[in-house]
Amino acid sequence: MDSLQTIGFYVSSGVSLAGGLGVALLTRRDQRGVALGVFGLGLAGIYLSLSAGYAAVVALICYAGCALMFASPQYRRVDAVVGPVWRQLGAIGAALLLAVLAYSAFRGDFAYAGYFGGTFGAANLGRLLFAHDALATEAVAVLVTVALAGAAAAWRVRDRTR
Repeated sequence: MDSLQTIGFYVSSGVSLAGGLGVALLTRRDQRGVALGVFGLGLAGIYLSLSAGYAAVVALICYAGCALMFASPQYRRVDAVVGPVWRQLGAIGAALLLAVLAYSAFRGDFAYAGYFGGTFGAANLGRLLFAHDALATEAVAVLVTVALAGAAAAWRVRDRTR
């Protein structure tokens, strides 16, 4: 990276860190929503400095939408539907998954591929994802679809009972 990209990366990392700390430490919901938007802006800057413009635009849109939804007065908190034992088991499972991913990242062999798509090369980015990580890409797509469908179904059932 040249010096301008390096400066952009570190400034965006600082903005992202400040936004993340704001989300974690601020007390008012509207302030946390603004901090979430700041985090998304920093993340988009990191992606841009790494020549991933398409990912930057997607991250910016997603985080801006979440920040607006979170900061709005119509936002309602989702109550926990499981007990503390299940939450603890979920946390232990997430920690084990993180340990497995960290082990595979440091001990595994990565597929090396060249990416020459430029800043907004969405077609080349798709070719790169499906050339080496097709199964992982499909698994993430299925997981996101199931999570969104489950959240929508739970929300509709909860609204019917009111």
